[in-house]
Amino acid sequence: MRPFRAPRGLGAGAYSRARPPRGSLPWRAAGYCAVDLELSGLDPRRDEILSFGAVPIDGGRVQPGAAVQGRVLPQRAVSETSIRVHGLRAADLAAAPPLHIAIDPLLAAMAGRALVVHVAAVERGFLRPALRRQSLRLRGPIIDTSVLGPLWLHERDGRRPEQLSLTELSGQLGLPAHNPHDALADALTTAQVFIALATHLDARGPETVRSLSTASRRLESLRAYPPP
Repeated sequence: MRPFRAPRGLGAGAYSRARPPRGSLPWRAAGYCAVDLELSGLDPRRDEILSFGAVPIDGGRVQPGAAVQGRVLPQRAVSETSIRVHGLRAADLAAAPPLHIAIDPLLAAMAGRALVVHVAAVERGFLRPALRRQSLRLRGPIIDTSVLGPLWLHERDGRRPEQLSLTELSGQLGLPAHNPHDALADALTTAQVFIALATHLDARGPETVRSLSTASRRLESLRAYPPP
């Protein structure tokens, strides 16, 4: 059986045409989109996107007026365990469109921007198949605040890098965590955390889109050779 291919909406068309920012750009010169997904679980083979939030960033500033959010009609029953995390019940999602329709505003928000997420492996694992159904490929730099956070903590106090939750990291930066496990609120927290981390790291040495999106190499080096 041939895999389902969704018809493209305006957002999908914009995403396919837009060019991601060049890696050589100074970080403040590029456009970003902070994205958070609320999920039915963490396995992309059987779990689903239930809601999303996206917050654009331009010139190192959050653009809340351009933020988007949406809910998705799941194909399977949502477990009680999942509901306890994000609070999204079947009744809350019953009127939502299916993913191939619901995702179009998210694709429009992401078009031509570097993606900013917390724990990239999770968002990447769900976005790739979602875009594949639109005959699209997830493109461009992806910047992971769960990587930038430990780098900053190491530079700040020399402690061994460790991964922190988004709420823990925002607390370390003295920032609020907006209603955790709400997709739009978490996207806003991610955007603010990213701007703070990029600013701190840039003060030690100029950061570019490429240096931030490949920061995992620096982090792995620190983990391989921790401070004495």
